[in-house]
Amino acid sequence: METTQREFAVEPIRATRTFEAATEHLTEAIERAGLRRGDRLPSEGDLAVALGISKPTLRQALRVLEMSGLLVVRRGKGGGIVVTSDLVPAVAISSRVALEESAAIDTLRARRILERAVVLEAVETASAADYGELEHTVELLEGHLGDRGSVMRADAMFHRALVRACHNATVQAAMRGVARGLAPLRDAYTGGLSSDEATLDVHRRQLEAMRRRDLAELDRVLDEHFRMLEDAFAAAIGRDAEELVRRGR
Repeated sequence: METTQREFAVEPIRATRTFEAATEHLTEAIERAGLRRGDRLPSEGDLAVALGISKPTLRQALRVLEMSGLLVVRRGKGGGIVVTSDLVPAVAISSRVALEESAAIDTLRARRILERAVVLEAVETASAADYGELEHTVELLEGHLGDRGSVMRADAMFHRALVRACHNATVQAAMRGVARGLAPLRDAYTGGLSSDEATLDVHRRQLEAMRRRDLAELDRVLDEHFRMLEDAFAAAIGRDAEELVRRGR
């Protein structure tokens, strides 16, 4: 019996803009449209706009659906997002979502260990030029409050500048993996003017504590900094943040 393919349309995500929600919305849209193996979805750019999320969050959702066997994402000329199964593998998708959450928790825990060590090392090794670069990223963040994309770029610049201030290529290589894992988390679980203002404030206080070499204050600021993303992520997935990242252990 032939099935008529209807127009593919995704509902915008109106609650927390997480990859889990994006995965659900994409799956529902595929079923509503009656898409079959070999059918194509809109481009990443169009899907991100329709869902009201950024490309990092969308790509996390697409990775879940690709690893579950529902889609394949082909890069380059002639590529695209293609349906690879007539059946929606709901159990596999749920399992992959759980794995993504587990990977996110690992990233948050790794950040607590590695980023704290990076900051303490930077206190010992940062030059006047390094501090100038850090100050510049704070100014950029302040100058772009209200522009979420620019705030995220300025935030990422701050953290990359911290790593460079260690003057250690191995440290830089180690932190790239953490940065890749954090990017979609920051995008999906933080945002809004109050959140961006809080990020600006904590960056300023962290930089000031580093300049003064006030390690006790720096430790307090770093814990506050880490908690901002940890709390938002834990709330979104219905978990306890203290248990989630083993704070203070």
